Amino acid sequence: MNHPYKKFIVPALLGTLFLGACSDDAPSEGEDKQQTYSLVVKGITTSGSDSSEELRDVSVFQFSDGNLYKMQQLTPESNGQSSISALSGSRLYFLTGVTLPVQEGNITEEEFRNMTIGEGLHNNSAPDFMAAVVELENTPQTRSSQEINVGMKRGVARIDLNTTADSKTLIKEVIIEDAPAETYPFIENTSASDKTVSYLKKFEPAFGGEQQGIFRIFESTRPVNIILRGTYDDIPIRLKMQLPSIERNKVYELSVLNVGATVEGIFEIKPWEEGETIIGKPDTEHRILLNASQSKIPEGVTVDYENNIVEVPATGVSDMKLAFISDTRIDISATEGTDSGVNLSEMSVSEETEGIVSAFNVSVAAQGSGRLGYTILVHLKNALLTGSYDYVEIRVAPSDKQIETVEMGGSIWMAFNARSRDLEDQVYPLDGATVEEMYHNGWLSSIGGLFQYGRKYMYIPWQGYKPSNNLGNQTADIPWQSDTHMPCPEGYRVPTRNELNSLLPKGQEIPGTYTAGNGEKITATLHVGEGTLTTPTGVTGTQHYVRFTSEDTGRYLIIPLAGGKGDKSTTNNPSFGKRAVLWTSERNGCPGGYAWTYWLPFEGKETTAIAEKQLQMEAFASLRCVKK
Repeated sequence: MNHPYKKFIVPALLGTLFLGACSDDAPSEGEDKQQTYSLVVKGITTSGSDSSEELRDVSVFQFSDGNLYKMQQLTPESNGQSSISALSGSRLYFLTGVTLPVQEGNITEEEFRNMTIGEGLHNNSAPDFMAAVVELENTPQTRSSQEINVGMKRGVARIDLNTTADSKTLIKEVIIEDAPAETYPFIENTSASDKTVSYLKKFEPAFGGEQQGIFRIFESTRPVNIILRGTYDDIPIRLKMQLPSIERNKVYELSVLNVGATVEGIFEIKPWEEGETIIGKPDTEHRILLNASQSKIPEGVTVDYENNIVEVPATGVSDMKLAFISDTRIDISATEGTDSGVNLSEMSVSEETEGIVSAFNVSVAAQGSGRLGYTILVHLKNALLTGSYDYVEIRVAPSDKQIETVEMGGSIWMAFNARSRDLEDQVYPLDGATVEEMYHNGWLSSIGGLFQYGRKYMYIPWQGYKPSNNLGNQTADIPWQSDTHMPCPEGYRVPTRNELNSLLPKGQEIPGTYTAGNGEKITATLHVGEGTLTTPTGVTGTQHYVRFTSEDTGRYLIIPLAGGKGDKSTTNNPSFGKRAVLWTSERNGCPGGYAWTYWLPFEGKETTAIAEKQLQMEAFASLRCVKK
């Protein structure tokens, strides 16, 4: 849409006349080749729809044959017109709002056009000026005067602010970054230099409504960045926008809208002259990444800032802060993997120069013996958007003191029998000792406990006479299907019949060498631990254990002859050293009250055959857990 020019009468101007290379009374050399006549400036107009301001101090620079002919200021007469003498075919440059440092002496038109303004003129905004260029006709000798109308054009763009779309929006400050520091008064769409400046407008109290002219900016062929800070419904917001370019003589209205659940900033280019619409939004389509400068990371913790991964050592952390910088507040929407050893604080929010800083504190307890590594997921969401759209992954390293395992027969087995689900209660090799040294030198403390089928509480044979049929009063009776009712520690479970049969094929004679279910060649040998077995209650036996060695890998697995006990036994002696009885997780094919077990029934002999037997569920047997 084109807007008609509005005519303005130039009032009497104050100030002294500029002195140029030539005076009005002394034409320069070559004037005799051109006609000098009276130029009548009938009026000066400005383009646009809001050009009601008066024009003052309009300077005129006249060039002829590529050189400055004269400089003068317009002096309107009573009828609003102004008269100046001019050369036929010369070019006139009109300027108001700023002055050019043109001194007496010669200056070419090219040098004049390439002069820049801006240095020392920025008062948190670009200087508001207007300019025009008029080329005069070659006037016939018979004409002594010529009349012109001068249309002045603004040399800056204007930034307006409008939040009237939603009364919940309040603006605290607007920041302009990368605005041009210099411009050419008479050359458009060209960058004068790479110099930039920044502007800041603060509103105290926070502003809601419409305000014109918060900034004026030189035109720019490069992007100019705008940051807007405030609140929406008391939630901090920080909008970042970018104008790819800025044209002079246009108004850029920044409207802040609430579109659905998103706050947007829209730049609408309005007359002075018509233009287009450029939209800027909060940075909600990109990841919310941890910010290194605002986070507090203790020694020993490593952070992958590009992927939001935090690595915590087994020793834990007590004072770690994880922070994010965004356009608005970030909330924690959900967490996964936290337990009694992990504490997360509420999210705190503050407004900093870089943006809205959201942060929470994390403490992670040190890993206990055998504790596996684990992960905490902290789901994040933008306060102005629904749903989670990012997360932080906190990885806690496993304990330095891990459960010993052996891979054999197609499965990964714990090196010791189970004692309970508690990781602290498992059997761990003493410092510097091997698994076999533990069985050989400390058989009684290495054999684990005895369990009823489906129960998770251990019976220690030498600590009682008649054990209960439900040690620990376990109320739920789900036979080893759920982790919460299984005596295997975290990451392990009760083995199936197939898994035990692969390791200990039924009917296989031992000692001896055989092929496991996975094709692995295994040699079994019988051994006796060092010293004499003694218990607090006088239980006796032989400290026997069987070592199963893989001929393929050299790995070995030891199963102690820890005995077993029926619930109706009249003795607390579990037949130490005579047999090993291992529970499976299955009851398929068994009558009521029975489950499947695997036996090494030496019964005081030097050889035996591996057996699969049904055993009363109320009886007590060992449990060797397998890795999930």
